[in-house]
Amino acid sequence: MDVRSEVLKLLAAHGGHGKFGQSYLPSAIRSQTGCSMTQAWEALWGMTADGLIYLDPDGQGSGTDNWRWRLSERGRAAATGGSWEPYDPEGYLTRLRRQVPDLDPVALRYVKEALGAFNARCFLASSVMLGVASEQVFIGLANSTVAAFDAVPELGGAADKLKQALNNPKQSQHTRFLELRKRLEPLRPKLPDDLGDNLTMDAVSDLLRVTRNEAGHPTGRDVDENTAYTHLQMAARYLEKMTALRHHFESLIASAANSSPGATAGA
Repeated sequence: MDVRSEVLKLLAAHGGHGKFGQSYLPSAIRSQTGCSMTQAWEALWGMTADGLIYLDPDGQGSGTDNWRWRLSERGRAAATGGSWEPYDPEGYLTRLRRQVPDLDPVALRYVKEALGAFNARCFLASSVMLGVASEQVFIGLANSTVAAFDAVPELGGAADKLKQALNNPKQSQHTRFLELRKRLEPLRPKLPDDLGDNLTMDAVSDLLRVTRNEAGHPTGRDVDENTAYTHLQMAARYLEKMTALRHHFESLIASAANSSPGATAGA
């Protein structure tokens, strides 16, 4: 269980009135999560450092047992913002690992960097890191798409332009994305679970435009907090969909290989 997410829930549920002393909020955290008391204290002080919670003396002077842990404005946003909440990076990553267990490890590393940059208020850096994560997952999907078009004639022929764009190191990711979208568009009605929906494609395209221009160079655009926040909330969904779409094409390739004349039962 994610300790930090439970701390947010506890403080939100009790109006932020968890007392400081070990027998109060720290014991409630241990009881709720099964963590050790040390882990409970580490979570509280770590969240204080991240600006999610703070200690309010509340007129109690030096009697620290009656000081109260309270949610900061950022903490309240994290507690009420939903499961894909960038202000709760551990909760965000826990859910991402659970829902996309085979997310490209390089992409996952850059998502972590994006969350860290966001919570340090480096919003341009956050979106750039997220753009790199998106590009990594996109390349895996694009390569699987090319292989599927080569292996499954029913998809409509080879994806030569997409293959050329992927093999040309001077080609921008934006151009590669446009070529992938051209190949996916005729297939959209037949793709499972709306994996090729326009919302997913538009979200990826928007992030790539923010972080890279059509020549592949950084745009240098300013990114504010709301934009970076939106990017992170949408990213988890489209990274999940692009990974699932890659698996779809890989399954088509496997099925084609198994049904080929040269395939044998023991192969």
